Amino acid sequence: MKTTSSLILLFFVFIGYSQSPAITFEELPQKLAEEPRPILVKVYTTWCAVCRIQDKKIEKDEALKKLLSEKCYFLELDAESRKTIFFNNTEYRFLGSGTGGMQSLAAAMANPKDGYPTWVLLDANYKFIGKYNGLVETEQLRKLLEQQ
Repeated sequence: MKTTSSLILLFFVFIGYSQSPAITFEELPQKLAEEPRPILVKVYTTWCAVCRIQDKKIEKDEALKKLLSEKCYFLELDAESRKTIFFNNTEYRFLGSGTGGMQSLAAAMANPKDGYPTWVLLDANYKFIGKYNGLVETEQLRKLLEQQ
């Protein structure tokens, strides 16, 4: 019984530790209405090794996770998600192509030829501020967020 309790405790500690500071697209309109902030979207794929490296860097940096929670609304978008997403009063669906495809919001934000992750920064009114493709060093991301 003690082993089971220890495993359960370890599981909950791991879940709490690895939790992303990201919010969902469903939460975004309400949060923006309560407190306008810039929006930072990380467009990624599940097969992207650089995306996993980026996630590990964010996971290990408590100061960065705090900034992602306090200075902007951070969202993660799987470029191959089949889920319908409502963003800025527009419905985005999966665009199927053969056995694969792409989420239409990801297609609007990122060019898959540029690689993943793609970082898209918008203001609180959904206006484009900037975009960056590839691995972002945590120090660079911290500096960007501190300026917001």
